[in-house]
Amino acid sequence: MPNRLKFLWLILLLLTGVAYAQGPSVSASHVWIREAPPGVDTLAAYLTLTNHTGETLTLSNVSSTDFNSVTVHRTLQNNGMDSMVAVPHLSIPAHQSVKLAPGGYHLMLMQPIKPLYDGDLVMLTFTFSDHSSLSIMAPVRRDAPQS
Repeated sequence: MPNRLKFLWLILLLLTGVAYAQGPSVSASHVWIREAPPGVDTLAAYLTLTNHTGETLTLSNVSSTDFNSVTVHRTLQNNGMDSMVAVPHLSIPAHQSVKLAPGGYHLMLMQPIKPLYDGDLVMLTFTFSDHSSLSIMAPVRRDAPQS
């Protein structure tokens, strides 16, 4: 094997090793989207985001080709009444997780491009403050999964 080819193989192996060693900044688990009742054009998504880095990361954007808009919200209780407020940026502390669950933080998925039913899959793409991104497939479910 000529030296030039050996050198290219070495560079390729090193680059592959560097990319593998870095790994993902954030992972997602326990992902699901609640199926909307007929006539409702807003769905909610729930998941746990885990930060694998040594610094706090901020979720700066969430998008989906299946919806016109995706935003982070938080449910708050005030005098026994629930209300939702938009959360422009969600912080995920270093080496910790943030749970998006019913009654707390969650994603609001607004104006689906097509009707979505139990068993359908939706692509969600998350962008973080370190410029990393994470794309996942989220299943639509009629009922919450059993823990």
